[in-house]
Amino acid sequence: MNKTKIGLAAVAIIGLIALAFAVGFRQGQLATVQQPIRTSDIVQVTITRDGKVVYSYTTHNLITNIGAKFVRNILGFANQTATIVKYVALSSDTTPSVTWTKLPNEFTTGGLARASGTVSVVNATAFQVVASWTSSTTATISCTGLHWDGTAGSDGNLFAAAAIPSASVIPGDNIQVTWTVNTPAG
Repeated sequence: MNKTKIGLAAVAIIGLIALAFAVGFRQGQLATVQQPIRTSDIVQVTITRDGKVVYSYTTHNLITNIGAKFVRNILGFANQTATIVKYVALSSDTTPSVTWTKLPNEFTTGGLARASGTVSVVNATAFQVVASWTSSTTATISCTGLHWDGTAGSDGNLFAAAAIPSASVIPGDNIQVTWTVNTPAG
């Protein structure tokens, strides 16, 4: 009987080891299959009034589904469009979604319409887009978007979006948005 207990215990231990290995192997496979393309994108919004900074906030953003498809098309095909992601928009939206194709409530008037940013290289894996506005209206900004089409309010060209805590602007305020887009190596 003692040998039977030892034999059953050995079978149980071997079974548990095999089960743990199988579960661990499956989890490892899922982790490698589900790894997204890593980007480290930062957005900074600064508002100045009468020469003084009244608002400054830095956050990360999300790449939209069509933004990821845009990157895929550039990398996977002979891209001859010379399309540049350099247009920055502002809106009153509060919760960006990867399914957006434009900012739903994008400002198109009041000096806050989509602006063409200045593009520069930051380092070997990153570029930066800086856009500026002078408000001619009172508005609350809660979101910014990075586009590859400069037409204010146009659809189907939103690369990424970022929510910010609400920022109130009045006529004469200067707004600067800096997008840093980085695709790190490794």
